[in-house]
Amino acid sequence: MGITIQEALRLPVMSDTKLVAGWDGLTNIIKWVTIVEVIDDISRFQEGEFLITTGFGLLDNEHKRMQFQTLLSSRMLSGVAIYTGFYLHEIPEPFIAAANEAGLPIIEIPTNINFSMLTRAILEQIVNKQMKLYEYSLNIHKEFNRLVLVNQGLEPITRTLSELIRGSVLLLGEDGNLMDHLLIHEGIELDNLELSDDRLRLESYPIVANEVRYGTILAVKESVDWNDLDHIAMEHAATVYAVEFLKQKAVEDTEIRLQGDFLDEILNKNFKNAALAMERGKRLGYDLTLNQAVMHFKADTNHERLYLLVQQVMRERNRQFILRNKLDGLVVLTDIVESLGQTARVYLLDLAREVESLWKEYFPRSPLRIGIGRNYRDIQYLAKSAREAQYAVTFSRLLLKPKTIVHYDDLGLYHLLIQMKELGVDLKEFYEANLGNLISMKRQGVDLIMTLETYLLNNQSIHTTASELYIHRHTLKYRLNQIEKKTGLDLASADDRMKLQLAIMAYKLLNTGE
Repeated sequence: MGITIQEALRLPVMSDTKLVAGWDGLTNIIKWVTIVEVIDDISRFQEGEFLITTGFGLLDNEHKRMQFQTLLSSRMLSGVAIYTGFYLHEIPEPFIAAANEAGLPIIEIPTNINFSMLTRAILEQIVNKQMKLYEYSLNIHKEFNRLVLVNQGLEPITRTLSELIRGSVLLLGEDGNLMDHLLIHEGIELDNLELSDDRLRLESYPIVANEVRYGTILAVKESVDWNDLDHIAMEHAATVYAVEFLKQKAVEDTEIRLQGDFLDEILNKNFKNAALAMERGKRLGYDLTLNQAVMHFKADTNHERLYLLVQQVMRERNRQFILRNKLDGLVVLTDIVESLGQTARVYLLDLAREVESLWKEYFPRSPLRIGIGRNYRDIQYLAKSAREAQYAVTFSRLLLKPKTIVHYDDLGLYHLLIQMKELGVDLKEFYEANLGNLISMKRQGVDLIMTLETYLLNNQSIHTTASELYIHRHTLKYRLNQIEKKTGLDLASADDRMKLQLAIMAYKLLNTGE
């Protein structure tokens, strides 16, 4: 902290001095005063220093004179005071020209002003200003600490900062959204945070804690009124905002953990009494009496961003929801909005597409797969919805034309096979009985199973199947004859085609990695 050249010129000790150059630099800040009789090494000067010199040797030594002009042009110093009457009778024109170009004030000092008087007068002002700033900073610190202790949220902090700086204050969150504001000026556009009044100036200060940025303070006031005290107030306010954000995050983390644990209990049926479970849900802010479903989001990386995106979409839709992080993604329980033109299934698919769209904006090359379970009103069936969502996202790749968003109902006949598997039916024995020889040929590099599946999917169309497989029709016919010989089944028989279709699906269901 220091004083400006203009403030220094107003001191009584400077009454007989004369500003001869650098009028554009009157607002330069004097951080310290340095007295140098012989200027040998200009690299030792620090930014903001105010140099007092007699100019000894500058007229007699060409090298020193050019070196001094370089110092004047460097914009390193805040100003220069040169005594005239000792070694210089007047300030040389090249010095004045260099100082004017650099915006560096040169003050002519008469010999009747003592070095120590001049130095002491300026340093006293610097020290006094620093003490004033320190006292102001301490008072602000006490006031903001009081706000932390009363625990009333963000609004009192914003109001206090606005009063201290006599300006408008806007608080932005981590994502840039406006979290709080207090405007005392016109001409501030909240939509795009632009100023329509040229007399106003906007200053920003980051809110950081533990090397994590939680938001930004924006402050607006008249350009001519900004001063060091305002920046000190913003710095202290940023600390208090950070504390408030950390408190809110601690509360949210606790709520998320409790809700996540509760969701695990519901989806694993680890509750003995449905009524007590529903009552506990209400205490955690979730109504389990509504129509609801489970969604499963799978991503290879960036699970934290996925959590935030799903949370954002749910909040924008004003839906109740519980999220639970998993090793491979995220599980979500949410209520369903149904209307005359929108079924629960359509609503859930639309919700999934909105999340997927946001995900692609951030990670266009990272796939996101979403499985959706059926919706139920009974708490006892939410575990079933969770299994269905898990099946949908896991077995989505089994479809001949895989999709990134799959509702359980999209799995078609896989429903039957999943139920058979859950009932203990040996699906491996079933598909080996019908596809055994085709499976062994696939391991040898001939994929007749893919040929058969494509043929059945295209309603036994030779032309369409050959086109999709990029093979000649004669090659396809040869493969189909081989399939009939290897399986002993007739492709012209609807019953045999159904057996083969189910066998292929059973094979894929149990061998999703192949």
